[in-house]
Amino acid sequence: MLVMGKKKMSASKGCGFLIAAMIAVPVLIIAVVGVRTWIPLIGAGNALEQLDQSLGLKTEYYPVPSGEIPADRMELFLKQRLVLVSACDDYSTVQKGFESVATLEKKDSGELQEVGSVALDLGSASLAITPFLGRFFKLRNETLLEAEMGLREYSYIFALAYHDLLLSKQTRQEIFSDGSALSPEASIMLKDCLARQLEVRSQMQGDRFDNEELEIELKKMTDDPGRLLWQDGPPAAIQASILPYREQLDQFFCKATAGLEMEQDARRALWIAIE
Repeated sequence: MLVMGKKKMSASKGCGFLIAAMIAVPVLIIAVVGVRTWIPLIGAGNALEQLDQSLGLKTEYYPVPSGEIPADRMELFLKQRLVLVSACDDYSTVQKGFESVATLEKKDSGELQEVGSVALDLGSASLAITPFLGRFFKLRNETLLEAEMGLREYSYIFALAYHDLLLSKQTRQEIFSDGSALSPEASIMLKDCLARQLEVRSQMQGDRFDNEELEIELKKMTDDPGRLLWQDGPPAAIQASILPYREQLDQFFCKATAGLEMEQDARRALWIAIE
């Protein structure tokens, strides 16, 4: 009986170690993934806070009365695009994992091997997406800080410089599942830029500008939270200020990250990315 008792005790210890391992391994995985996931997000948030503190009132962007983009600001924007477009390939790789799921869902059935491969791709993409977003937003915010350009000004130029590309069907389907051109949060920020442009005009003497067109666009953006700035077509003065830079702008456009560029932080962008 004593021998039997020892065997039972050994078996009990073995089961105990197995249960402990079953508990410890997932906890360890969660801890590692959590650190890997949230540290980049914290870094991105710190960079944005530093940007706001550094620029102060400059973050409250006021477009010039005509709405056009001055040449020096466009050239500065292009330097930022050169840096940020480098992240395009990384994000495209991450997206493939989510795209493989969508492709499989369109099929009536899938072989076990194919389903397993898609599951691995999805798992890999799920682990990679948040750290990527953290790195991307940290890079964007640090780039803005170095250029002394606020997020509102960057978003205003981005929305106008890539107006047609953002409205293309292919790009819109990639950004949001419902085909929107941008998020309601980004739309509010752009609408605020238009309101400030109107404010600048109201402080000017004379009747140099006809505000009716601007007021109509403001109302349209208020009624449609997902509307892109000047969605029906930017005024001629704005288009003329962008035209000389068209070739370079197109070279630095990334369809994969277009839906992230005007978002304030990576936490909101995470839902956009996996939607």
